Amino acid sequence: MDRSKRNSIAGFPPRVERLEDFEGGVGNDGNMTQVGRVGTSSYRALISAFSRLTRLDDFTCEKIGSGFFSEVFKVRHRASGQVMALKMNTLSSNRANMLKEIQLMNRLSHPNILRFMGVCVHQGQLHALTEYINAGNLEQLLDSNLYLPWTVRVKLAYDIAVGLSYLHFKGIFHRDLTSKNCLIKRDENGYSAVVGDFGLAEKIPDVSMGREKLAVVGSPFWMAPEVLRDEPYNEKADVFSYGIILCEIIARIQADPDYLPRTENFGLDYDAFQHMVGDCPPDFLQLTFNCCNMDPKLRPSFVETGKTLEEILNHLQEEELQPTAKGFLEKGPGMKRLSSLDEKIPPKSPRPRRTIWLSRSQSDIFSHKPPHTVNVLDPYYQPRGGAASTPKINPFSARQDLKGGKVKFFDLPSKSVISLVFDLDAPGPGTLLLASMSKTLE
Repeated sequence: MDRSKRNSIAGFPPRVERLEDFEGGVGNDGNMTQVGRVGTSSYRALISAFSRLTRLDDFTCEKIGSGFFSEVFKVRHRASGQVMALKMNTLSSNRANMLKEIQLMNRLSHPNILRFMGVCVHQGQLHALTEYINAGNLEQLLDSNLYLPWTVRVKLAYDIAVGLSYLHFKGIFHRDLTSKNCLIKRDENGYSAVVGDFGLAEKIPDVSMGREKLAVVGSPFWMAPEVLRDEPYNEKADVFSYGIILCEIIARIQADPDYLPRTENFGLDYDAFQHMVGDCPPDFLQLTFNCCNMDPKLRPSFVETGKTLEEILNHLQEEELQPTAKGFLEKGPGMKRLSSLDEKIPPKSPRPRRTIWLSRSQSDIFSHKPPHTVNVLDPYYQPRGGAASTPKINPFSARQDLKGGKVKFFDLPSKSVISLVFDLDAPGPGTLLLASMSKTLE
């Protein structure tokens, strides 16, 4: 039997030799912005991203979530009983990103990266099947009433850092790292975190090659200042996004600047935030400040971050073995804030290094520990005088294109990471054949 017939039986269309261009449209719901067009690539490159297709009728489905571009279902394969998650693309103009995500995930294999399981085709579009994560996402966990000791929070931060370190090692950066995209597993060993949603991932730019500047993409509350300013950026943009996630973990508040204090130039308001940290381990807060640095060159790598978190976690675990009084950390209250600013992003204002004293907490009171200092090494941070009386700042309300931050920016993938976009007919009924996990990134 020739190759084209085998592919047809497996659910693939007959082999083609001619490559076609695809030009995506722009979303018309007012909440998404898309720029650019996809280039052609190899048909066979996409086929290598999965072994066989399944169709939607092969599963029972239960909707468990939705986002800007997709709906997520918990699915059970009717024949095998295997439980997975199905991410169904709902926006036709985002098809290229979905195909890129499938192609990329098939090449990743790490405990803290969402595991790719296979592909489902429905109504001519491909949809990703992944492992099912049983405890929702990080944002939901932090918003719950569950008590999360610092060992658990630091462990979750460590898991995310290790996953991103692996991704960067593979030459890819995420570009849409948020607490919504960090999924939480819960088992007999406790909580662990897994990074997912790679639809906006891109190859790390090589500065020496003088590549074209990358498009502005991502979720505004987590986007690095240099991205929001439409300046050249690299993998250190992921580190800033991670710093915002650390703020969420520490204070158990939303990334929305109505709750998380920000500056006019889209940085973190260190002075205001330090009053929301309770008995946060000072080294953990210091790492958070370092990741939120406005200067990308001063942000640590994820390799360095992982090592720091491992040391913090070991220290906390040692302290747990010692008989000490424990303080109970409550979630920080959310404070509504709103202000109107100029349309343009304020210019950078270099400032000298500052020192912040950690606020007292129940743990500090019980243990009578001396106060700790946390250094602000951000050269562009300008503290606001009289923070208690100064109006709160929401820089995302100052720019019309950001729509108050309630928007996601996306782009069609570059030629380096996308395969040909095409329609597929659904395969016939059959057992689930999972995608190969043996491929590695080139």
